Amino acid sequence: MIGIVLSSLTFPYLVRRLGVDLYGLWSYVVACCAFFTNIANPGLNAYVAQQVAARRKEALEMIPDVLVLRTIATAIAIVLLLGFTVFDRRADVRYLLRFYGVGALLVGLTNADHLLSALEMFHVRSLLAVLQQALYAIGIFLLVRSPKEIVWLPISILASALLTNLPGWFFLYQQGLRLQHLQPGRWKRILVPSGHYAMSTLMSNLYHRTGHLLVRWFLGEHALGLYAAAVRFLEIIEQFFALVLSVFMPRIAIAAKSDAEVGRLARMAVTVTAVVNIPVMAGVLSTTHLAVPWVLGTQFLEDVHLLRWMSPHLLMAPASSLLAGTILYALGRHRAYFASTAIGALAGLVSYIVLIPTLGLTGAALAFVCGQFFVAAAAYALLSRNLHGLLKNPYIAMAVTASVLMVAVVRIVNSYTSRPVLVFAAGALVYVLLCAWPVKRWLLRELGV
Repeated sequence: MIGIVLSSLTFPYLVRRLGVDLYGLWSYVVACCAFFTNIANPGLNAYVAQQVAARRKEALEMIPDVLVLRTIATAIAIVLLLGFTVFDRRADVRYLLRFYGVGALLVGLTNADHLLSALEMFHVRSLLAVLQQALYAIGIFLLVRSPKEIVWLPISILASALLTNLPGWFFLYQQGLRLQHLQPGRWKRILVPSGHYAMSTLMSNLYHRTGHLLVRWFLGEHALGLYAAAVRFLEIIEQFFALVLSVFMPRIAIAAKSDAEVGRLARMAVTVTAVVNIPVMAGVLSTTHLAVPWVLGTQFLEDVHLLRWMSPHLLMAPASSLLAGTILYALGRHRAYFASTAIGALAGLVSYIVLIPTLGLTGAALAFVCGQFFVAAAAYALLSRNLHGLLKNPYIAMAVTASVLMVAVVRIVNSYTSRPVLVFAAGALVYVLLCAWPVKRWLLRELGV
């Protein structure tokens, strides 16, 4: 949580220092690099994390093979990235793509977060994440003071990541990880399921990142800056609540052989998602006119309208992450996982291509939400029969009712004051008062207290 706070503090600083157009171009660079990261890591980390979560130390034996395969894939990705940069018309974008892209692919080889999470070493991972974000924030605040100093942005990201990735392997060594002999004979058994996860990640990038590319193409760089800032604004809010789902994944993987235990954990995850993310979505929808000038500055006022259309993402993204990225993934159902993300990618891609030219930024906002919705719907349809009643949850109705009352209070308070902190606090207080007691009783009952 502290790491996310540190990261979120750099966001308003960066958008003010870089301005609308340059921030959009930087986000475009990051979006492009995400596709090449998919080539450098073709589902290998996802597969080994799922295996380690389910079989623990027995699955650690495949780590040397995975590292070799990742090195080969990274070399291929670097060659493709360097070829891609030739086609961009702007010299500064070409430079950032080469510098940040190649650096990110190489530093990515050292990342061990997926293994720390799979082994439920959440304290270690959290400590390293806080350290990484602290180093990154120090670099941003000290070195990025104007658009001309944007080069320090990728340097801060890459240096902080490298310095905190390496200690992760030390902690894994203490848990018994040993880089033993390679066994090329099992590479096929690793690559086949990994390929499904790689395609799933590609599909995720298509419905999540394609908007940056097509907004720049159809609407120009100023519109890209507005769109990129709105997307990042929502991503930061989403990160604060995504930590809970990462805790459920290894638990569900371990319980995979027990339908009853999987069902219990899935119901808990649905309840947490509903109780937390429904009011967050409603809060953004009703207070974005206060939040945007407060957080982003007046140069991003056009994002008020954009964020209202995008606010359902704060519910759709956790829902798709829970159903596909947590339950289907933890149960090792890689084909169903891929199918749900592919459906979302197709829906999102078609929406971007159709809606951006016709509706502009509003169309981009609708398409951004559309992909996540179809992922969640497809994943729910692909769940096993014993999980098809997950949405018949009384806490969903409770969260909706409390959120409606919260929005009403927000509007009343806002009619008397425009101070964002007071308006946010009033809405949050009302929601907590309405939900605290029933949620507490449910939590104690589930924990057997």
